[in-house]
Amino acid sequence: MTVSDGGGGKTIAMDGGGAAAERTCGVQTFDLMRKPTDLFLVLDRSASMQKDSMGNTANPPTNPSKWAQVVPAVTQIVTQTAASIPWGLKAFPEDGSECAAATVTNKIDVPVAPMNAAAMNAAIAATTPNGNGTPTAAAMDVAVSYLQSLADGNPKYILLATDGAPSCSGTIGSLSKNTTKARTDAVAAVSAAATAGIHTFVIGVATTQTSDVTTLNNLATAGLEPRSDPTTKFYLASSQADLVTALETITGQISSCVFALNPPPPDPTNIAVKVSGAKAPQDTTHQNGWDYTSPDYSSVTVYGSWCDMIKTTASNMVEILYGCPNIIVT
Repeated sequence: MTVSDGGGGKTIAMDGGGAAAERTCGVQTFDLMRKPTDLFLVLDRSASMQKDSMGNTANPPTNPSKWAQVVPAVTQIVTQTAASIPWGLKAFPEDGSECAAATVTNKIDVPVAPMNAAAMNAAIAATTPNGNGTPTAAAMDVAVSYLQSLADGNPKYILLATDGAPSCSGTIGSLSKNTTKARTDAVAAVSAAATAGIHTFVIGVATTQTSDVTTLNNLATAGLEPRSDPTTKFYLASSQADLVTALETITGQISSCVFALNPPPPDPTNIAVKVSGAKAPQDTTHQNGWDYTSPDYSSVTVYGSWCDMIKTTASNMVEILYGCPNIIVT
């Protein structure tokens, strides 16, 4: 295998030999041992989840509450995916009056772990939707700090499931009721998570108010995992079936094609990701191509038809080519 400068001047043969840590450029070949992806659910248990999808008092079974639809949907998907996705959970707000300090602490309801469907489902079943206020930013801060403390080397994502806009601004120990600032704080928290390499998917549970839709769109965009829909960037779920579909879509994306780079490329702008010999394009929109999964360039994720090809190819091989100085990989 070769890389060249495209002008016929320089060509270097690449056979993958030698210690990886000693090479400054070359080719790495990966088999289909995709890295598991940690998925941390930040679940809104505020009292508004007791209402039905139209915002009225729930009247089961005709008009079940949002919560009554969330629990079976999440339980179903966690059970389906536990073999490939290590799940974790933080429900918010905790006990206390609206926006009080006690409504968000560093408590983690279920630590991220492989094959933990039983723990996740038990914790969700034991949770009730009677929290006061929606301190989204503070809950996100706890989730990010916790995920950053994990040393498992897995890519990490947050799944924020909420039915509306935040109402409590500030951080742990200094919360206050200020809806306008609460929205700004939540977007800033999600953006900071993305900057740290932890993207956020946003599910709006029967979200209808225009101001709430705007906020959730902003959160989804800041989380760097928005839907391609021009008007609804978050995953809107107004029924149990919608929730299942949204969760299947999200888990299908993150459990797909993630590969570690060890060592990271010497020049992150000069690498090639090849699938069955064809060079995939870099795609920062995460639709059809590849992109770096982590800010330190230590892993890549392949998306769309290229990922489908990886999962179905007979050779089960992906090639990552590192360019050398003044030599562009092709």
